[in-house]
Amino acid sequence: MSVKKWFLFAAVLALAAYGFAQGQQRAHKSDGVRGDATSDCQSTFTSGTSLTYFQFCTTINGNVTEFQSPAGVEAIREGAYDEGYGICDYDTLTRYYDWADGGDSGNWLASVISQPGGPGTFPLKITRTTSDGVFTLTQSFTRTTTVPTVNFTMTLKNQTAVSKDYGLMRYADIDANNADGGDFNNEFDFDWDSAWGYNPGFNSHGVSLFTVPTNTTRFAFVQDTSDPPDPCGPVNNLPSSTPWFGDGSVGYDWNGTLGPHKSITINGGYRRF
Repeated sequence: MSVKKWFLFAAVLALAAYGFAQGQQRAHKSDGVRGDATSDCQSTFTSGTSLTYFQFCTTINGNVTEFQSPAGVEAIREGAYDEGYGICDYDTLTRYYDWADGGDSGNWLASVISQPGGPGTFPLKITRTTSDGVFTLTQSFTRTTTVPTVNFTMTLKNQTAVSKDYGLMRYADIDANNADGGDFNNEFDFDWDSAWGYNPGFNSHGVSLFTVPTNTTRFAFVQDTSDPPDPCGPVNNLPSSTPWFGDGSVGYDWNGTLGPHKSITINGGYRRF
């Protein structure tokens, strides 16, 4: 077993063993109080031309469901548009997630968008609170055009009067190079700060999910499936070894303890390479 894989298993061994007994629904429909999962673009941002072209979009719920760069080369909006975030309350093993086309957990209140200039403009902030009132997740988005990058900031707040052991996750079904021409197979690998999908070769491009280093317990991972991960079992679908070639996906997990009414802020993003 590789050192990377051993570390991931050691970090969450008990949780991975628990599994995700009830499974996740690919197209969950929640009631009128909660925000339904969607891959529809609420805001689209475009810059550059030809090789410098960069277009991405965000949904009303804060999913990044398009990443096109250079012009005509898509990495997310292929097949099922799966991208988003998950939270695990490790004290109760309650899961909260929204994976766009991958479905949501049905336990969110509707999103609140702060975007003074209207759709397609910055600043952009999206806030969601879980329907039980335990957590609030606030996301802010910006971009970098020199090396096409979607930058996100995620702030998770414990709204309760007791400490909470948490896991915060970001995931994307990377389908680089237009899903490798339609067969949906990419090369996947990861290191301490990022996980990525790409196709090797001349004029090929890939996308990495990365984090800005912090002292928070954290790790990147890849999956041997394109399906969304379990927020309480981030290592359940690791490939036997990496690099791994196939229809996979990437993720990042941050975890720790939040004191009463305390919050943690994570910075990261998606970058073309």
